[in-house]
Amino acid sequence: MKPRNRTLSIFTLSALDVLAVATGTFVLLLVLLMPYYRKSFDSTAEIEEVRAATTTKSAEAEALNQAAAQHLATAAEAQAEIDDLDQGAAALAGQMAAQRDAARSARETAVALEERMADLEADAQKRVVEELDVVFVVDTTRSMGPVLDQLALSMRGIVRILERLVPSVRIGFVAYRDRDAGVKPLITLPFTSTDPHLNRVLNFVRDLEISPRPSRTRQEDLHLGFAKAAAMPFRAGAKQNIIVIGDAAAHRHLQTRTLKQVARFARSRDKASVSALFVTTPSSLLGGDADRGFFRAMAQAGEGAFSDHSGRMIESVLLSVLVD
Repeated sequence: MKPRNRTLSIFTLSALDVLAVATGTFVLLLVLLMPYYRKSFDSTAEIEEVRAATTTKSAEAEALNQAAAQHLATAAEAQAEIDDLDQGAAALAGQMAAQRDAARSARETAVALEERMADLEADAQKRVVEELDVVFVVDTTRSMGPVLDQLALSMRGIVRILERLVPSVRIGFVAYRDRDAGVKPLITLPFTSTDPHLNRVLNFVRDLEISPRPSRTRQEDLHLGFAKAAAMPFRAGAKQNIIVIGDAAAHRHLQTRTLKQVARFARSRDKASVSALFVTTPSSLLGGDADRGFFRAMAQAGEGAFSDHSGRMIESVLLSVLVD
């Protein structure tokens, strides 16, 4: 019997087929998955780019936020300045309105004064009044500093106008202060003819000084000043006028006595009168209308003129002097 051939064949046809199919399958899968692998790689790069761009934008946004905060702060400051300007403009408008009212009042007073002067000039031509004696009784306490300055500046004009109306004018002064201020209570200028001694009058008024120390009371020794003025040697045939200028009444317990003295002076003489010029000051505002009322009562008792000083001093004084 012939023996069989037992040679072992590792690579048979069937095995080669399986190997070929497996290799083809691998290649096919590789070809199919390759686009996805490339896309994943590309996406990672894009993510990094987006991340870098986001970081840049965040930095820019932060810079913009800081700039916006600075602009907001600047805008707030500008708004505050605008508010201040608006308040200033409103205050200025109020001041301008007050000045317009004051100017209107001054114009009305000036017109009245011009009309009064025209009437008096006509009377002067008839020589109804040949002589005029005027005594100014002036408060020189601490609150009256600005008023004394106005009076000094106005005195020359006051005298010149009076000289146009009356041939002979004499001026006297009594400056009073409170005795508790520790200074001399009265300073006087005797009757002085304005022609030729006007400078003597002007120098006296210019040199007046307010009290160096305040008094302990708001009301003042006005009665002393008036009593001194009433005792001065008025000319018998002259028009006699006392003008009291101040911002506070006499002491309360002396007010009735002072008003009686005023009435006695006006009624005991043919051509005598007492006028009162009340000045509003910060000190007078503390007393309300009480002190103003006393000055009004003094003018009424003295058959003179009451003036609530609010314009130029020259107008207020002349309206007090040029009384019938």
